[in-house]
Amino acid sequence: MNIYIIDYLGVHCGMHYYNDAFAKILHDVPDTQIHILSNYKTEANKKPFFHFQYQGSIFHKIGCLISNYLILFNFVLRHRNSCLIYLTYGNKIDLPFMWILALAKKHLIDIHEAIAQNVDNSKWLKRMFRNLYASHIKSVIVHSDRTDDFLDEYNYTKKRLYVPHFRYQFCKDCKLTEVREDVMNATIKGKVNILFFGNINISKGIDILIDAVNKLAPDIYEKINVIIAGKDFDHAIEIVKPEHPELFHIMLRHINDDELIYLYQNTDYVVLPYRKTSQSGILEMAFYFHKPIIASCIPYFKEVLDKFPSFGVLAGNNTADLAETLSSIIEQHISPSFFNEKDWNNYMHREEVEVFKRQFTQWKQY
Repeated sequence: MNIYIIDYLGVHCGMHYYNDAFAKILHDVPDTQIHILSNYKTEANKKPFFHFQYQGSIFHKIGCLISNYLILFNFVLRHRNSCLIYLTYGNKIDLPFMWILALAKKHLIDIHEAIAQNVDNSKWLKRMFRNLYASHIKSVIVHSDRTDDFLDEYNYTKKRLYVPHFRYQFCKDCKLTEVREDVMNATIKGKVNILFFGNINISKGIDILIDAVNKLAPDIYEKINVIIAGKDFDHAIEIVKPEHPELFHIMLRHINDDELIYLYQNTDYVVLPYRKTSQSGILEMAFYFHKPIIASCIPYFKEVLDKFPSFGVLAGNNTADLAETLSSIIEQHISPSFFNEKDWNNYMHREEVEVFKRQFTQWKQY
């Protein structure tokens, strides 16, 4: 059976790492051929399936989006008997994509967000997703309790497959010629390098991080170097001003693959002061590079660190608690034993992933 992983976000926000990891998991499923349809080239596809809808004028972006709807509609009509897996992020532009996918006999919605975090108070959008899930979507992939809760709210009663975020498996070789100077200079030897990576918005708690660093005592903050790298989506980084700008290296732009590898290889901790999330590719990236996380005590992070306690520490959900945790981490740097053998072995052989493979095999046979 042909299985198509369909993702319009792709390289715009690093979802190509997830797509490749997902494809590797599905390669273990018998009698399947895996294809990734996204906005970047793959070995099988010499050109991207979707137009890149995130550059140019507003008219160009809208034109690309409409064209992408038509491309997918035409594809679904020609492959209605194949297995189509669509990645949704809970944005309003997902609605037409999901309506189109629902035309396929064997469709599976991989839910990264049941509704986007920046609009999860929108009654109109919740109503639209509720109608779509309740009446048209036959099967979904769930990664977290947060997603489960939204599906319950949407009155979704059909098939749910459960699996954690897939473990990354890409090459860690870094081409230094592709790493720009600001990234090369972002980490400082002899200091504790703490990385905040990814899309920057209010739900990711960038203001909490900056405020927490502002509250550190002088004997602590002189040991710290904070790297902030990613695209600024809602100017949340401007909410709190750093009192000690020299402690920060801030790069508000797209970070390419080689720069990502360089930053993760040369940092000490990855900080996740999120207010909410349904899953986190940044967390999985930290684990892949054996970098302990400093994460807010929200359900998703707590669940992960309950299973793998040596992979990081939980902070509170406010500035004071994060400042206290940062102080403790910096004072004890190198002393704690992170990524012990037992936790790492459990992580590398997660039973939930094996269960998902069996469930997926049964699902595709019906």
